[in-house]
Amino acid sequence: MPATLLFAFLTLTEPLKFGTNVSLTTPDNAVHQVECILQNMDTPFELQTLPWLRARREVKHERLDGYFTTHLTSEMSEYGKLSSPIYLENWYWFTHPESVNKDPKKLRYGVVHGSYQANWFKTQDITSIVEMNSLEEIVNVLHYHRVDKILLDLDDFNETARQLGIDGSVYQRSFYRYVPLGVFAANKLIDLYPSFLEKFDETIPQCAPAPFLLSKDEQVQILNKLSEPTRALVSHPIIFDTVAQSNLVKLSMQAIDLADENWVKEVKAHQQVVANDMLLTDASLYLKQWETQFDGVITETIVTDKQGKNVAISKVTSDYWQGDESKFSLVYKQSKAYHFSSVKYDASTHHFQVQLSVPIKTVQGEHTGVLILGIDVEKALSAFNGDMLR
Repeated sequence: MPATLLFAFLTLTEPLKFGTNVSLTTPDNAVHQVECILQNMDTPFELQTLPWLRARREVKHERLDGYFTTHLTSEMSEYGKLSSPIYLENWYWFTHPESVNKDPKKLRYGVVHGSYQANWFKTQDITSIVEMNSLEEIVNVLHYHRVDKILLDLDDFNETARQLGIDGSVYQRSFYRYVPLGVFAANKLIDLYPSFLEKFDETIPQCAPAPFLLSKDEQVQILNKLSEPTRALVSHPIIFDTVAQSNLVKLSMQAIDLADENWVKEVKAHQQVVANDMLLTDASLYLKQWETQFDGVITETIVTDKQGKNVAISKVTSDYWQGDESKFSLVYKQSKAYHFSSVKYDASTHHFQVQLSVPIKTVQGEHTGVLILGIDVEKALSAFNGDMLR
């Protein structure tokens, strides 16, 4: 019998019904996040445990209001809409060491039956597939070389290999993509409550899990490609001199707050006079040109002085003063050589962004400012490890 949770809500006569194949009792998973969101929305609901294929069928027949966690497939796009991400999967290819140089056309692929990866395989021209019923089974068949390659969430693979006593490091791994998972709301729910998804998305931050961070390996991949160009950038005369000139003009905190308030107000009103003026400076134009060598991997470049004030930007920023944010404070006058922010999902562009901050120093080692790079992390990892589809 599926577990059920009910909450009182004055404007709904019946609780919303959602299906999920995520365990309702496992701690710290997406179930608790959805529970938190719907409770904060004062929305009564029932959660039913059932397989994905059945959940989709129940939505099609309008017996469920939706299901989670999932990504939007072409098959289901006509039956409803997907929320903003509540959970992020980090898909990697794992290849058996004896299959690394094997002809791609002869590779045998493994997948967990009914998983997101299994659904994805159906959309690709991949026919040599072995389907197993669990993570343990699919990792084992790779281990015993009954398949050559599997596609799994990075954390799922690492934890399953650990539980099985398998050394996961012997398998070649390469990033494929991030998969944002959310709640799928059926058309019947949206028709009855048109603002449901908007309210759901607005409430997600109140119930957000721990920030999604790049792994050490992923950080190293990005640093290996960007360290040299960033060192050249911060030492370029046009950037170094612009920072030095700005540091000659020290503003009071009152003046910085006033400038930041004015900047934010103009940006929100889409009348960013000050920001547009900065975009036309020689230093900002140089940043914009510098970015072009990365084919969209670098999405934004900010240079600050020692107070955290913007001195050069490649695009309009949301604020003027970076001095109160970790992307500045965790590298300025600190021993850290760099800092990566958590991964953020940009709902407007459907891209995942991370910020890399590095200190700007004189040849004597004196801190003079900070360089902040916005990075399209999927493009970065795909381009830098050279592995695209397979």
